[in-house]
Amino acid sequence: MDQFRIAAIKNDLVVIKDAVARLESNLDALLKGSLTIEKAKELPLKRHDGRLTDAGIAAVNAAFDAGATVTDVARQFGITASASSNRRQIWKSR
Repeated sequence: MDQFRIAAIKNDLVVIKDAVARLESNLDALLKGSLTIEKAKELPLKRHDGRLTDAGIAAVNAAFDAGATVTDVARQFGITASASSNRRQIWKSR
């Protein structure tokens, strides 16, 4: 494995570690009642690279729970139809 791939993996681990820390913090806040649904709605749904955040995935899942179609979700969340379809397949398998 070359140095660049190792550095990329290390960077990915840092991103994951930060995401887990944010999720843990948000969960603690929800459990303590200091994070309201209104504040949770302000959490970003997409990352800087355009991919859905954990909050975005939860919102997409909620949309599918409510009966939204693949096209509805793609339009509402600004993702491609294929990304929406992929998320729906994951949602259906839960």
